[in-house]
Amino acid sequence: HPSWPWQHPQTWDGGIMASKRNRPEQAIQRAVVDYLRLLENLGELAYFAVPNGGLRTKVEGGIFKSLGVVAGVADLVLLFPGGKCAFIELKAEGGRLSAAQKAFKNTVEAMGFPFAECRAVDEVERFVRKLIAAPPDRGQGSR
Repeated sequence: HPSWPWQHPQTWDGGIMASKRNRPEQAIQRAVVDYLRLLENLGELAYFAVPNGGLRTKVEGGIFKSLGVVAGVADLVLLFPGGKCAFIELKAEGGRLSAAQKAFKNTVEAMGFPFAECRAVDEVERFVRKLIAAPPDRGQGSR
């Protein structure tokens, strides 16, 4: 019979540690999404992830581009009561914004939208709490 990973608890961690080692940004995003779900359940915000990552063939890339997928878009989009919107790009320790991500950041900030580059849940929490505490910007709701 096959040997299943959960039969060896000393070496299997449910995939959690492996994801932290091999895909640290995914592990951070999972934790951030757990936090955002709590706030969503309290009615403080709505959010969604932008699944732009991953390897694609040239044909797939062309198809996605023709459908409106844009390189550099932030990982998470947050929507707040009163018409506020904000963007979060998650990075693992040592990670840097790509040229496309910097261009997206500059574009949305020039339009008046908050953008944060975060490496941990507590950074996201500080950013979100500041936005929740701020009064709605009357001009931003029309965007």
